[in-house]
Amino acid sequence: MNAEPKREPLKGAKSNPQTTQSPVPISCWTSAAIGITTYIFEESEEALRQSGLVPDWLGYPADPGHGVAVPAHPDFPNYLKLLRLKSGQLRLIIDVRAVLKADGQFQRFLGGLTADANLSLVKRESA
Repeated sequence: MNAEPKREPLKGAKSNPQTTQSPVPISCWTSAAIGITTYIFEESEEALRQSGLVPDWLGYPADPGHGVAVPAHPDFPNYLKLLRLKSGQLRLIIDVRAVLKADGQFQRFLGGLTADANLSLVKRESA
């Protein structure tokens, strides 16, 4: 008798309607000159403010075509560029490391992955 395994939903997988979605990058760019990889987002000002990717002390450009760049700052040691588009949305170009630090969901996933001692890469087994 071949019984099919019973599939059960993952606990905690339900979405909370009050939780804000993290912005999704539209592109990725690597600079050989300054040695960083960046994500490029195009979002509304409200979405970027809620995401927490842009530091609170940084002003948002008001007029289309204007922008601000932060090469590095003691409070924010990652590259960031913010540009107001003609559509009113903002283009955010930000160092990947800053995004990954701010992504709690990814950090939990990575923590769970590296804590699983049964995985070959964690046990340092050869592939």
